[in-house]
Amino acid sequence: MPLGKGIKGLVVGLSLLLATIAGAQKKQSLHLFVPCGMIVPFTRIKSDYEQRTGVKLDITFDNGVMLVRRIRDKGERPDILVAPGELEIQEMIRSGFIDPKSVVTFGTFRLILVVPGRNRARIQSLDDLTNPRVRSIVIADPKLNSVGYYAREALKGLGLWEKIKDRVVTHWHAQEAVNYICMGRVDAGIYYASCPFDSAPEKVMSPTYRILETLPLSSHPPVRVQAGILKSSRKKDLAKRFLDYLLEPRTQATLAKLGIPNYRQTNGQRVSLNPKP
Repeated sequence: MPLGKGIKGLVVGLSLLLATIAGAQKKQSLHLFVPCGMIVPFTRIKSDYEQRTGVKLDITFDNGVMLVRRIRDKGERPDILVAPGELEIQEMIRSGFIDPKSVVTFGTFRLILVVPGRNRARIQSLDDLTNPRVRSIVIADPKLNSVGYYAREALKGLGLWEKIKDRVVTHWHAQEAVNYICMGRVDAGIYYASCPFDSAPEKVMSPTYRILETLPLSSHPPVRVQAGILKSSRKKDLAKRFLDYLLEPRTQATLAKLGIPNYRQTNGQRVSLNPKP
Protein backbone atom coordinates (compact mmCIF):
# COMPACT_ATOMS: atom_id res chain seq x y z
CA MET A 1 0.00 0.00 0.00
CA PRO A 2 1.41 3.44 -0.93
CA LEU A 3 2.44 5.55 2.05
CA GLY A 4 0.10 8.37 1.06
CA LYS A 5 -2.94 6.12 1.04
CA GLY A 6 -1.93 4.65 4.40
CA ILE A 7 -1.67 8.08 6.00
CA LYS A 8 -4.93 9.15 4.40
CA GLY A 9 -6.65 6.07 5.78
CA LEU A 10 -5.20 6.74 9.22
CA VAL A 11 -6.45 10.32 9.13
CA VAL A 12 -9.93 9.20 8.07
CA GLY A 13 -9.99 6.56 10.81
CA LEU A 14 -8.87 9.07 13.43
CA SER A 15 -11.50 11.55 12.26
CA LEU A 16 -14.20 8.90 12.59
CA LEU A 17 -12.97 8.03 16.08
CA LEU A 18 -13.02 11.68 17.15
CA ALA A 19 -16.47 12.10 15.66
CA THR A 20 -17.68 9.05 17.60
CA ILE A 21 -16.20 10.41 20.84
CA ALA A 22 -17.73 13.82 20.20
CA GLY A 23 -21.09 12.18 19.54
CA ALA A 24 -20.87 10.26 22.81
CA GLN A 25 -20.02 13.43 24.69
CA LYS A 26 -23.02 15.20 23.19
CA LYS A 27 -25.24 12.48 24.61
CA GLN A 28 -24.01 13.33 28.13
CA SER A 29 -26.68 15.79 29.19
CA LEU A 30 -29.17 16.31 31.98
CA HIS A 31 -32.52 18.08 31.88
CA LEU A 32 -33.34 20.10 34.99
CA PHE A 33 -36.60 21.75 36.01
CA VAL A 34 -35.64 24.74 38.21
CA PRO A 35 -37.90 27.41 39.79
CA CYS A 36 -37.51 30.77 38.09
CA GLY A 37 -36.60 32.34 41.44
CA MET A 38 -33.22 30.56 41.20
CA ILE A 39 -32.13 31.82 37.78
CA VAL A 40 -28.94 33.56 38.91
CA PRO A 41 -27.40 30.75 41.01
CA PHE A 42 -28.29 27.96 38.60
CA THR A 43 -27.04 29.87 35.59
CA ARG A 44 -23.71 30.22 37.38
CA ILE A 45 -23.39 26.60 38.47
CA LYS A 46 -24.52 25.40 35.03
CA SER A 47 -21.45 27.04 33.52
CA ASP A 48 -19.17 25.66 36.23
CA TYR A 49 -20.55 22.13 36.03
CA GLU A 50 -20.35 21.96 32.26
CA GLN A 51 -16.74 23.15 32.28
CA ARG A 52 -15.73 20.69 34.99
CA THR A 53 -17.53 17.61 33.70
CA GLY A 54 -18.35 18.09 30.01
CA VAL A 55 -21.95 17.22 30.82
CA LYS A 56 -24.47 19.62 29.32
CA LEU A 57 -27.21 20.94 31.60
CA ASP A 58 -30.48 21.78 29.87
CA ILE A 59 -32.38 23.92 32.36
CA THR A 60 -36.06 24.79 32.13
CA PHE A 61 -36.90 27.74 34.40
CA ASP A 62 -40.54 28.21 35.40
CA ASN A 63 -42.73 28.88 38.40
CA GLY A 64 -42.51 26.03 40.93
CA VAL A 65 -46.22 25.22 40.73
CA MET A 66 -46.04 25.15 36.94
CA LEU A 67 -43.05 22.80 37.02
CA VAL A 68 -45.05 20.35 39.13
CA ARG A 69 -48.02 20.63 36.76
CA ARG A 70 -45.83 20.16 33.69
CA ILE A 71 -44.65 16.85 35.12
CA ARG A 72 -47.92 15.66 36.64
CA ASP A 73 -50.42 16.92 34.07
CA LYS A 74 -48.54 17.53 30.82
CA GLY A 75 -46.28 14.50 30.80
CA GLU A 76 -42.96 16.35 30.64
CA ARG A 77 -40.06 14.36 32.04
CA PRO A 78 -36.89 16.12 33.16
CA ASP A 79 -34.19 14.13 34.91
CA ILE A 80 -34.19 16.32 38.03
CA LEU A 81 -36.74 18.56 39.72
CA VAL A 82 -35.44 21.39 41.91
CA ALA A 83 -37.90 22.84 44.42
CA PRO A 84 -37.85 25.87 46.76
CA GLY A 85 -38.97 23.72 49.69
CA GLU A 86 -40.36 20.35 50.68
CA LEU A 87 -43.97 20.84 49.64
CA GLU A 88 -43.39 20.48 45.88
CA ILE A 89 -41.01 17.54 46.25
CA GLN A 90 -43.39 15.74 48.61
CA GLU A 91 -46.20 16.21 46.09
CA MET A 92 -44.06 14.56 43.42
CA ILE A 93 -43.16 11.71 45.79
CA ARG A 94 -46.82 11.10 46.69
CA SER A 95 -47.73 11.14 43.00
CA GLY A 96 -45.08 8.53 42.28
CA PHE A 97 -42.84 10.67 40.08
CA ILE A 98 -39.78 11.05 42.34
CA ASP A 99 -37.84 8.45 44.27
CA PRO A 100 -37.72 9.70 47.90
CA LYS A 101 -34.29 8.11 48.36
CA SER A 102 -32.87 10.38 45.67
CA VAL A 103 -33.89 13.65 47.34
CA VAL A 104 -31.16 15.96 48.65
CA THR A 105 -31.41 19.17 50.65
CA PHE A 106 -28.82 21.57 49.28
CA GLY A 107 -29.91 24.97 50.59
CA THR A 108 -32.35 27.01 52.63
CA PHE A 109 -34.08 30.40 52.72
CA ARG A 110 -34.99 32.85 55.47
CA LEU A 111 -38.45 34.41 55.63
CA ILE A 112 -38.87 38.19 55.65
CA LEU A 113 -41.62 40.73 56.24
CA VAL A 114 -41.91 43.09 53.25
CA VAL A 115 -44.02 46.22 52.77
CA PRO A 116 -44.57 48.56 49.80
CA GLY A 117 -42.21 51.50 49.58
CA ARG A 118 -44.89 53.98 50.70
CA ASN A 119 -45.98 51.75 53.62
CA ARG A 120 -49.33 53.44 54.04
CA ALA A 121 -50.28 51.09 56.89
CA ARG A 122 -47.20 52.32 58.81
CA ILE A 123 -46.03 48.80 59.61
CA GLN A 124 -42.77 48.62 61.54
CA SER A 125 -42.70 45.02 62.74
CA LEU A 126 -44.57 41.73 62.68
CA ASP A 127 -46.60 42.77 65.72
CA ASP A 128 -48.11 45.59 63.67
CA LEU A 129 -49.85 43.09 61.39
CA THR A 130 -52.65 42.82 63.95
CA ASN A 131 -53.35 46.55 63.77
CA PRO A 132 -56.78 47.33 62.21
CA ARG A 133 -55.18 49.72 59.71
CA VAL A 134 -53.48 46.71 58.07
CA ARG A 135 -56.14 45.54 55.64
CA SER A 136 -54.33 42.91 53.55
CA ILE A 137 -51.30 40.64 53.89
CA VAL A 138 -50.19 38.48 50.97
CA ILE A 139 -48.52 35.07 50.95
CA ALA A 140 -48.22 32.46 48.23
CA ASP A 141 -50.91 29.79 48.41
CA PRO A 142 -49.67 27.51 51.23
CA LYS A 143 -51.34 24.47 49.66
CA LEU A 144 -49.27 24.81 46.50
CA ASN A 145 -46.11 26.73 47.37
CA SER A 146 -43.42 25.99 49.93
CA VAL A 147 -42.87 29.69 50.61
CA GLY A 148 -46.57 30.11 51.40
CA TYR A 149 -46.57 27.00 53.59
CA TYR A 150 -43.59 28.19 55.64
CA ALA A 151 -45.07 31.71 55.88
CA ARG A 152 -48.33 30.37 57.27
CA GLU A 153 -46.49 28.11 59.71
CA ALA A 154 -44.38 31.05 60.87
CA LEU A 155 -47.44 33.18 61.50
CA LYS A 156 -48.93 30.32 63.49
CA GLY A 157 -45.70 29.88 65.43
CA LEU A 158 -45.68 33.57 66.30
CA GLY A 159 -49.29 33.45 67.48
CA LEU A 160 -50.46 35.79 64.72
CA TRP A 161 -52.31 33.55 62.29
CA GLU A 162 -55.69 33.40 64.05
CA LYS A 163 -55.64 37.16 64.51
CA ILE A 164 -54.93 38.05 60.88
CA LYS A 165 -56.02 35.06 58.76
CA ASP A 166 -59.17 36.85 57.54
CA ARG A 167 -56.94 39.53 56.03
CA VAL A 168 -54.52 37.16 54.36
CA VAL A 169 -54.58 37.17 50.56
CA THR A 170 -53.04 34.24 48.69
CA HIS A 171 -51.95 33.66 45.10
CA TRP A 172 -51.14 30.34 43.46
CA HIS A 173 -48.16 31.94 41.70
CA ALA A 174 -45.49 32.89 44.24
CA GLN A 175 -44.00 35.56 41.98
CA GLU A 176 -47.35 37.29 41.63
CA ALA A 177 -47.57 37.40 45.42
CA VAL A 178 -44.28 39.32 45.36
CA ASN A 179 -45.60 41.69 42.72
CA TYR A 180 -48.63 42.51 44.88
CA ILE A 181 -46.23 44.24 47.26
CA CYS A 182 -44.21 45.93 44.52
CA MET A 183 -47.39 47.36 43.01
CA GLY A 184 -48.72 48.46 46.41
CA ARG A 185 -51.84 46.29 46.13
CA VAL A 186 -51.47 44.96 49.70
CA ASP A 187 -50.09 46.30 52.97
CA ALA A 188 -47.54 43.57 53.69
CA GLY A 189 -46.22 40.24 52.52
CA ILE A 190 -44.03 37.39 53.74
CA TYR A 191 -41.54 35.90 51.31
CA TYR A 192 -38.14 34.27 51.09
CA ALA A 193 -35.35 36.72 51.81
CA SER A 194 -33.25 36.12 48.71
CA CYS A 195 -35.69 34.40 46.34
CA PRO A 196 -36.36 36.19 44.06
CA PHE A 197 -34.94 39.45 45.44
CA ASP A 198 -31.31 38.31 45.03
CA SER A 199 -31.46 35.04 43.10
CA ALA A 200 -33.73 36.33 40.29
CA PRO A 201 -33.87 40.13 40.62
CA GLU A 202 -35.24 40.62 37.11
CA LYS A 203 -38.43 38.92 38.28
CA VAL A 204 -39.14 41.67 40.80
CA MET A 205 -41.38 44.17 39.02
CA SER A 206 -40.35 47.21 41.02
CA PRO A 207 -37.67 48.17 43.55
CA THR A 208 -40.23 50.08 45.59
CA TYR A 209 -40.42 47.74 48.55
CA ARG A 210 -38.93 47.68 52.05
CA ILE A 211 -37.73 44.66 53.99
CA LEU A 212 -38.63 45.29 57.63
CA GLU A 213 -37.82 42.13 59.53
CA THR A 214 -36.44 38.62 59.26
CA LEU A 215 -38.68 36.02 60.85
CA PRO A 216 -37.08 33.91 63.60
CA LEU A 217 -36.03 30.41 62.60
CA SER A 218 -37.82 29.05 65.65
CA SER A 219 -41.19 30.21 64.30
CA HIS A 220 -41.42 27.66 61.47
CA PRO A 221 -40.04 24.33 60.23
CA PRO A 222 -36.60 24.58 58.59
CA VAL A 223 -36.84 25.60 54.94
CA ARG A 224 -35.27 22.85 52.87
CA VAL A 225 -34.41 23.72 49.27
CA GLN A 226 -34.40 20.33 47.58
CA ALA A 227 -33.80 18.39 44.39
CA GLY A 228 -34.89 14.90 43.42
CA ILE A 229 -34.47 12.50 40.53
CA LEU A 230 -37.50 11.46 38.53
CA LYS A 231 -38.17 7.73 38.43
CA SER A 232 -38.56 7.98 34.65
CA SER A 233 -35.02 9.32 34.15
CA ARG A 234 -32.73 7.10 32.10
CA LYS A 235 -29.71 8.91 33.45
CA LYS A 236 -30.02 8.24 37.15
CA ASP A 237 -26.26 7.75 37.73
CA LEU A 238 -25.49 11.00 35.93
CA ALA A 239 -28.25 12.76 37.85
CA LYS A 240 -26.92 11.41 41.16
CA ARG A 241 -23.49 12.85 40.36
CA PHE A 242 -25.05 16.26 39.78
CA LEU A 243 -26.90 16.12 43.11
CA ASP A 244 -23.61 15.20 44.79
CA TYR A 245 -22.07 18.22 43.08
CA LEU A 246 -24.71 20.48 44.68
CA LEU A 247 -23.47 19.40 48.11
CA GLU A 248 -19.77 19.98 47.42
CA PRO A 249 -18.27 22.80 49.57
CA ARG A 250 -17.26 24.79 46.49
CA THR A 251 -20.77 24.64 45.04
CA GLN A 252 -22.32 25.41 48.41
CA ALA A 253 -20.16 28.53 48.67
CA THR A 254 -21.26 29.67 45.21
CA LEU A 255 -24.92 29.07 45.95
CA ALA A 256 -24.66 30.96 49.26
CA LYS A 257 -23.16 33.98 47.49
CA LEU A 258 -25.95 33.99 44.91
CA GLY A 259 -29.01 33.75 47.11
CA ILE A 260 -29.33 30.14 48.31
CA PRO A 261 -27.81 29.99 51.81
CA ASN A 262 -26.15 26.86 53.09
CA TYR A 263 -28.69 24.70 54.92
CA ARG A 264 -26.23 23.21 57.40
CA GLN A 265 -24.76 26.54 58.49
CA THR A 266 -28.09 28.35 58.72
CA ASN A 267 -30.03 25.69 60.56
CA GLY A 268 -27.24 24.13 62.58
CA GLN A 269 -28.07 20.69 61.25
CA ARG A 270 -26.46 18.18 58.94
CA VAL A 271 -27.77 18.12 55.39
CA SER A 272 -30.09 15.15 55.14
CA LEU A 273 -30.07 13.03 52.00
CA ASN A 274 -33.56 11.79 52.74
CA PRO A 275 -35.28 14.41 54.92
CA LYS A 276 -38.61 13.63 56.49
CA PRO A 277 -41.59 15.80 55.53
